[in-house]
Amino acid sequence: MNRTILVTGTGIDAGRLEALKARGYDVRQPSPVLTEEQLTHELQGVVAYLHGGEERASRAALESAKATLKVVAFLGVGYETFVDVAAADDLKIVVTSTPGAARDSVATFTVGQIINANLRIFQQYGNRYPDWTSAEELPSELSVRNVGIVGMGVIGSRIAEMLRVAFDANVAYYSRTPKRHLERSLDMKFMELPDLAEWSDILVVMVPGNDTTTSMIDDEVLGRARPGTILINTARPSVVDPVALYASMKADRVHLAVFDGFYGKDSEAAVRLLQDFGSRMFVTGHVASHTRQAMDRMLDQAVMSIENLLGGNADPYAVGAADRIPEP
Repeated sequence: MNRTILVTGTGIDAGRLEALKARGYDVRQPSPVLTEEQLTHELQGVVAYLHGGEERASRAALESAKATLKVVAFLGVGYETFVDVAAADDLKIVVTSTPGAARDSVATFTVGQIINANLRIFQQYGNRYPDWTSAEELPSELSVRNVGIVGMGVIGSRIAEMLRVAFDANVAYYSRTPKRHLERSLDMKFMELPDLAEWSDILVVMVPGNDTTTSMIDDEVLGRARPGTILINTARPSVVDPVALYASMKADRVHLAVFDGFYGKDSEAAVRLLQDFGSRMFVTGHVASHTRQAMDRMLDQAVMSIENLLGGNADPYAVGAADRIPEP
């Protein structure tokens, strides 16, 4: 069996890969930014692929490696954006993720962005003295703000907990499945998505990026947003329709938009957003999960998954065809 494992991405602690090397595997780490063509080349002869980068493991790239590739271990939970899982299933390649490992880092980052946008701290950088001209310009405390959360999974529920316990914010949510236990424990309510947008001063997007959530935040939703809404998207850009966002920002229904990760360079609507509303767009490069502790937890889970599956054992973090073990 081939003994090469491909590892991609930045912020990877090489020491946490020693367990793989100790088992006789050759660990290869190429340039952190790979095109599809480069990924296809790097996957040749590889038995496992630890996906920690921004590249897309497309059907074509996976098919090129089908003779040897057994496992794709993705760092994070949003694997559907970066790995063609259907193709992996067809090719009998097992895909794994690292659920829960980045919960606190993403939740903390998101709450930090909420605080920054709500208090407009960014406007005060470089000012030695306050420059407000009227009381109406003063920001409001979170305790009087309505925060709507779209998605009440592991991270969304952690964000809700932080906002309720630490700031006494008014929190409501939308989820495919209502979370009655959280409604009781956190004293928050479930709302349908358009109603949530209309109710919220701050709308937080925290659902995975996949076929069912693409453009979930569309004209119907943003058309109901109240004037001056702050939109926080630390999930996946694709969940928010860029054309609908442009229209809502032009009408000042969405006054500030905060993204962790942004649309592709080929998106004309995304280019227009930055050109026309650059001072109201705050974009970071998909870094919410990149704390040292979260990266260490994700790496440890991914390494364990690779060891399990290449050793002929089932793995609890497998997705897609989760009950399959790679053939030796």
